[in-house]
Amino acid sequence: MSKAGGALESIVINGRRFTCDSEDEPKFKMPGFENEVVANSDGTSRVKKTRVVGTITDINIVTDDSRGDQPFIEEASANLDFVPISATKIDGTLISGNMQITDEKVLDGKANTMAISLAGDWRYL
Repeated sequence: MSKAGGALESIVINGRRFTCDSEDEPKFKMPGFENEVVANSDGTSRVKKTRVVGTITDINIVTDDSRGDQPFIEEASANLDFVPISATKIDGTLISGNMQITDEKVLDGKANTMAISLAGDWRYL
């Protein structure tokens, strides 16, 4: 059981570490199966399993222009393959996987953060 909820402390994307905004409320969708119970015409039921991709959304990484963080994220996003991802939650829980940056990458110039979402295979360590 986790000791504390909250933001990610940091995330490593394709070997580069990013600090995360402490006000984030990331959402974690576990990869695996979604189950649906459906009715049969004779009144019985069955389980319909659908394989789903895991996602981590609502992440705001702190960016640094002097490190070239924005072009780095764009390059990782343009990659045709998944990239290694590891993240540390505020309570010390570790997450690892191979994921891809999805959706829009929104840069907030005032806060110096970039909103990203990730999709792929990940797991808690």
